[in-house]
Amino acid sequence: MKFMIIFWTLYMLFFCIPFPIFIYMTISEMTTEPRNTLAVSYVYLGFSLLIWIYVLTFLINHLLIKTFKEKNTISRIVQNGIPREAEITDYKLVKYNPGTHINLIHIVLSFKNLSDTLIRHEMMFYDTKPQEKRFDVGKTVKVLLNPDTSREPYFILSGAQTKFKVINMIMRIVFVVFMIAYIIGLYSYFYLRESFDFGWRFLTFMHPIIFSGVMFLLTLLVYKLIVGKFVKNKKEERILFAGRNAQAQIISVSQTGLTVNDQPQIMFQVSFKDYKGIEHIAVCKKIITLLDLSSVPKQGTIEIMYDENDPKKITIPGF
Repeated sequence: MKFMIIFWTLYMLFFCIPFPIFIYMTISEMTTEPRNTLAVSYVYLGFSLLIWIYVLTFLINHLLIKTFKEKNTISRIVQNGIPREAEITDYKLVKYNPGTHINLIHIVLSFKNLSDTLIRHEMMFYDTKPQEKRFDVGKTVKVLLNPDTSREPYFILSGAQTKFKVINMIMRIVFVVFMIAYIIGLYSYFYLRESFDFGWRFLTFMHPIIFSGVMFLLTLLVYKLIVGKFVKNKKEERILFAGRNAQAQIISVSQTGLTVNDQPQIMFQVSFKDYKGIEHIAVCKKIITLLDLSSVPKQGTIEIMYDENDPKKITIPGF
């Protein structure tokens, strides 16, 4: 997994950094005349600055700031978290490291959420003491729920300790510093090389100052798209940990036409009454695996969970 992450990171960096510069140096002819008017050059300059500011903000937020925020959130959960007893209903050994005797495990927990509704949740983590068999099926563990569902994580195992991996943090800081140096160097080098006292009038869309930024922007957009498809919906997670359950009557079940990894997206339209007795009609879209497709109910009732503050927002925890 680490090898694939490193490979794809280097692969994308190639198309974002040396590739635009190589293409430009190959096809562009050196000229001492301005390529654009002053107004157009400032439009290109402003456009490039907006792209690079967004790229740097995204990287700093996701590589550094977000990590510190999550650590602070976990610290608050340790101090103010709501305790629950969780039963382990499933256990799978994902990977065993014979050198450190640490297991990467996948378990399913069953516990009551913030609204005292019984839920099931999957999680994967490293078990540092596998010899104690703390996570065998049928055993119980203590969890702490995050009372603030606007922040992740929504819960932690009681007694969990958080610390930064020094190597990972150093690599992240080095990468951010490298990106800042690269951007400054990009502007400085080409300005000294091509301005010829005409300012920024050498800029074109295919110039590395702009095109390299566009490639980074496209890479980040693809990353967000992939993460959005393969990472569980945050809205559904919030409903799961803070919502109430209800029996809903199925109105219709249909395919939306969207597929993710050949797995179809199914749209459920249901009607239900909230805990106040008020009836609602809501829609929920779920990606269903081909193995589970035959078990999707087409009529009758189905168990849902809904947002107490906005009952139109629902999730179907069974899929």
